Amino acid sequence: MSIPHIWNVIINPNALNCNKTNLWESVKLNLYSKSFVFKEFLSPSQEKCEELVSALVKEGHTNFIVVGGDGTLNEVLNALLKSKTDIDNILLALIPSGTGNDWAKTHNILSDINTLTNMFLNGKVILHDTGKVTVVNNENQIERYFINIAGLAFDAEVIIRVNKSIKLNFGNKFIYLKNLFISLLYNKANECKFILDNTTFEMSVFSIAVGICKYNGGGMMPVPMADPQDGFLDMVIIEPMNLFEILVQLPKLYKGKHIGYKKIHHYRTSNIGIIPKQKMFAEVEGEIVGNGTFEIKSAAQKVNVLIP
Repeated sequence: MSIPHIWNVIINPNALNCNKTNLWESVKLNLYSKSFVFKEFLSPSQEKCEELVSALVKEGHTNFIVVGGDGTLNEVLNALLKSKTDIDNILLALIPSGTGNDWAKTHNILSDINTLTNMFLNGKVILHDTGKVTVVNNENQIERYFINIAGLAFDAEVIIRVNKSIKLNFGNKFIYLKNLFISLLYNKANECKFILDNTTFEMSVFSIAVGICKYNGGGMMPVPMADPQDGFLDMVIIEPMNLFEILVQLPKLYKGKHIGYKKIHHYRTSNIGIIPKQKMFAEVEGEIVGNGTFEIKSAAQKVNVLIP
């Protein structure tokens, strides 16, 4: 697939990091001189985003730039995959301008004007895996696609606290770390039954990360072995640990060096069932999906994305 010159641009004004508000404007000016054409749309909510993208797809549009962070990218991805369009013709690009840009980190998409301009001129298009989380409880069934990482148990508890916090002008890394340590004080182990492609087992869990890509939490690397093009999910389960173990392993999460510790386990599979004994939540790219029992699949829908 060649890189097109006509794009629809989905901008989430609520996601823009104050330090990066002029990033897209500068890249756009550079590309205007190369005969690029952009039509911009503001999408301040998930509902607005799905409505907007669905309408554009029905009109035959296939090329989408997301200006925002991981959450905005996830909103556009879900709108595209739920639109029943031919995903083979869709091309997705990201201008990482949010407070969370972990998906961009996997692909080395820097918040740099020259890097981003060159990506549209000389980048490459890859076929990227997606995953789907299905949450079932007594009230309903919720489905959510993801292109980065789905987190459960402790991961989701941190996000619940982050979403209740007041955002600061310098981004959410400090907020995330603050709520991470608060969650450590209150988090409890959860006994879960796991059903994978070829095995079933039970384990007491502290944290679960299921990755298409490697990074979340503002630069942590919970799933360092994840390959966004291999068709598989990589799941890392962390068993309950004492405070000393947590303090030792937490810095290693930022370098992906935690794998191999006796209480940290890695599984590569395409289908995961999780049945917790106590209430447990799941999150996808910073959005709480819900609580109940979980099925996580490597989705059949792969999407074309532009990277440097």
